[in-house]
Amino acid sequence: MAAFYQIVYASTAVNELNREQLMELLKHSVHRNTRAGITGLLLYREGSFMQVLEGEETVVKALYAKITKDPRHHHVITLIEGPIDQRFYPNSSMAFRDLETFDRQNQPGFSEFLNTPLNGEWLARDVPKCQRLLLYFKKNIS
Repeated sequence: MAAFYQIVYASTAVNELNREQLMELLKHSVHRNTRAGITGLLLYREGSFMQVLEGEETVVKALYAKITKDPRHHHVITLIEGPIDQRFYPNSSMAFRDLETFDRQNQPGFSEFLNTPLNGEWLARDVPKCQRLLLYFKKNIS
């Protein structure tokens, strides 16, 4: 039996968010997800989001149900959903990368994932489907 559950989705913001709005979203997400035991990764670029949520199945599903009803975004599409044996983002209540900004952030929850080199070592291994999807996204954002 899998220890955790994961949902990866993409959505479109109703209105593009500015830096302050993104930081506020991150702050609330980190607080909420820490209390709920949810970890993950949030990517944003030009009004588009991609997010990985991972944790206990009932908690992840409840948060995702809430997210799908959030009026700040639409076109919520589930990309991956199912049990996982381990967390892919265990040290983060919500890693974050604003794809519009390439300077380093000293914000809690900030992820350097998109600033790391994409090389054959990653692709040569049997990378879980979530990682493959995120790597594909990372490779094609420029």
